Amino acid sequence: MGIKNFNDTIDIWIEELSRFSIEQLKIKPDDKSWSLGQLYEHLIEETNWYNGQIEKTLGNEKNIEKETSDAAIILFKRGSFENKQFRGDPLISENIQQPTKTSTLKLQLEQLKKNTNDIWTTISNTSKYGKSEHPGIGFLNCFEWIQYSEMHMRHHLKQKKRIEKFLRSLQ
Repeated sequence: MGIKNFNDTIDIWIEELSRFSIEQLKIKPDDKSWSLGQLYEHLIEETNWYNGQIEKTLGNEKNIEKETSDAAIILFKRGSFENKQFRGDPLISENIQQPTKTSTLKLQLEQLKKNTNDIWTTISNTSKYGKSEHPGIGFLNCFEWIQYSEMHMRHHLKQKKRIEKFLRSLQ
């Protein structure tokens, strides 16, 4: 695993962003779905949170004895989320804002990529790794957080395709 998969996946999100106007990014397929822009906002917010969790694990052995859940073990062994739609936490889902500018999203994604790569450099130069808690799947170390982050972005590519299909139907 490592940073290469993360970079490959975030690059897809960065490159694909230029295909859409800000107006298109704000169109929701229905009242209960996110717009493509909200999906981008979600990825940025969540990945920044994951990076914060990674930073908690570096240079210490805090929570090293804590375990991930059985579901996490299966998830990491599979290397991807299940091929199904998940219903997110309503508190998160209902509070995702619409983007204001495509250029802002692009800058945030580029900064996120840079920050994650900087964290990877720190990981590579650290000899002690603890764990921090993911609210749904237990305690993860820094390597698992990087992998989880990439799997999360890759999983949402399927949702992106569904929204894009809806947007094409409007033309």
